Amino acid sequence: MLPFSLPGFEVQEIENTEALLTITARATALTAYCPICGQESHRLHSSYTRSPADLPVSGRPVRLRLCVRRFRCQNPGCRQQTFVEALPEVVPRSSRRTKRLGVVLKCFALALSGQAGERLLTPLGMAVSGQTLLRLAKSIPPPVIKAPDILGVDDFAFKRGRRYGAILVDLRTHRPIDLLPERTADAFSLWLRTHPGVLIVSRDRSTEFARGASDGAPEAIQIADRFHLLQNLREAGERTLKRIHADLIEQQKASGLAQKVRHQRRRSQREIGASKVARLRRQARYEEVIALYKQGMSILGIADQLRMSRSTVRNFVYAGAYPERANVLRTKSQLDPYLTYLEKRFAQGCRNANQLWMELKAQGFTGSYKPVNHWLAPRREKPGRKHSLREKDLVGLTQEEEAGTYSQQPAHTQERNEVQPLALEAPRHLVWLLLKDLNSLDQEQQRTLEFIRRHPGVETLYQLIQSFVKLMKERDFEALDPWLMRGKTCGLPDLETFTRGLQNDYEAVKASLVLSYSNGPVEGQVNRLKFVKRSMFGRGSFELLRSRFLEAA
Repeated sequence: MLPFSLPGFEVQEIENTEALLTITARATALTAYCPICGQESHRLHSSYTRSPADLPVSGRPVRLRLCVRRFRCQNPGCRQQTFVEALPEVVPRSSRRTKRLGVVLKCFALALSGQAGERLLTPLGMAVSGQTLLRLAKSIPPPVIKAPDILGVDDFAFKRGRRYGAILVDLRTHRPIDLLPERTADAFSLWLRTHPGVLIVSRDRSTEFARGASDGAPEAIQIADRFHLLQNLREAGERTLKRIHADLIEQQKASGLAQKVRHQRRRSQREIGASKVARLRRQARYEEVIALYKQGMSILGIADQLRMSRSTVRNFVYAGAYPERANVLRTKSQLDPYLTYLEKRFAQGCRNANQLWMELKAQGFTGSYKPVNHWLAPRREKPGRKHSLREKDLVGLTQEEEAGTYSQQPAHTQERNEVQPLALEAPRHLVWLLLKDLNSLDQEQQRTLEFIRRHPGVETLYQLIQSFVKLMKERDFEALDPWLMRGKTCGLPDLETFTRGLQNDYEAVKASLVLSYSNGPVEGQVNRLKFVKRSMFGRGSFELLRSRFLEAA
C-alpha cells in the first residue's frame, strides 16, 4: 500500500532498500490526445521508461520508474506524427521530478534560497543543489500587481549609505505589493502612473517620495508619517544642543557642580594610551574641519575633501569648541554577583582567568570567558611596565596613569551633605530629557533637566518640543499653525529649519494629524525584508530578492 497516489498508473513492483525506495508502474490509459491538434489516438508507436524523483518516505529518497507510451497522431493534416502521452497530474513534460516534489522544492527555495536549502533538504531525502533551488525561485512568474487605494512607501538599503531601494505596502492588508530597485522620484512616479488607483500615500519626510507621489498620483492625499516627524524633531533638538553644549559645560563649571563620570571598570595603561592617541587624532581632525569652514568651504565640500560623513562635519562646525567624547556610564554586568568572590580569589594570588571562569561556572555563572578575562587584565598588569619616552610624550600620561592605578571613578566628596555631581551627558542623550514626559523621568534626570533649562536656548527648545509632542499625541491639527508661527521666530537655527520643512510639506503634515494611517506596517515589512536579504549573503540579484520576498508574503 503506497502512502501516496499515482493517478493513471498501475504499480507493478516496489523495491525497498536502505538507501532508496524504487516504485515501478505503468500507464493504464488506452488513448491519448495529440498536444498539437488535440485529436484522440489509440495507435501505439513505442514505449520507454521515465525515472523522476518523488517525495521521500520516512527520510528515504523515492525514485519512480514509469513506463510511458508514444502514440501515433491519426490526423493526416497534423505536423506531429508521434507524441508522448501527457501525465500532468504526476510529472510535467520533460521534468526530472514529480509535480508535488517540485512544489515542495519551490517552497524551500523561496524560504531559504540556495545554500541553506541545500543543507536542510539533503538529510531529509531530497538531495538538490543550491543552484537548482535558485533556478526554481527565479522561474516563478512575477505576481500580478494590483494598485491599492492606500499605499505606504519607504526605503531600504542594499548597501547602507551607498545604494537604496523602495518597498511598497498595501496599508489595508499590511502586505507588500512590490519592490523598486531605487528610491528616486522618477522610479516611484513611474510605478504610480503604471498602476493607477492610489488615493492615499503614506511616506516619510523624503523629498524624493514626495515629488514622486506628486508627479505620479497628483490627486492622491499624501501623509507625512508621524514617527518620522518626531524623529526629525529629535534630530533638530540634538543639533541645537550640540551648538550650545559647550555653554552648558561652562555653566556647569561655574555652578561648582562637577561632571559625574561612572565608568564600568579601571582601564589598563595600554587602553589609556590608545584613548589619548585617539583623542589627539580626533582633535586634529576637528581643527582641520574648522580651518576649512572659516575659509568659506561648505559642509558638503569639507566632507567630500576630507572623506568624512556630513553629520560628523556638521557636528564639528556647530559645536563651538572641541566636542569631547560622551561619558561612559557604567552598566550592569553578569559579573556583579560574583565580584566579591573574584576579589577574594585575586587576593589569594589566582591570576588565571580560565580557572576563575571555571570556578564561576560551577557557582552558576552563565557568561563567557571574555568578561572574566576583561575584569582580570588591568589587575594583573606588571607594575614595572613603562611606556617609551616617545609614547609618553605622545599620550601625555600622568604619574598616576603611568603606575597603572588610574581610576575612572568620581572623587568622593569630603562632606556627606554635599550635592552629588551632575551627570551632563552628550547631546544625543540630553535630547531625550526634552522629549519625554516630566513624570516619567527619575530624580537624577529631573535634576539634569532642571539644570540645562537654566540656559535660555534650552528652555525655548524644551517648550517647543513638548508642545509639538503633545499636539502629535493628541493629533490636534488646530494647534499646528500656532506652533509653526512660534517655531519660525524662536531664534534657534536648527528648529527654524525644521519649521520651514514642515511648512513646505504642510498638507502632508496636517493630513497625518487628521488621518489614522501611518508607516508602521511598512517598517515591519522592511525588517522582514532585511532578514530575507541577509539570508542571501548579498550575492543574490534584485529579481531574486523581489521574487522571494513577494511570494513569501
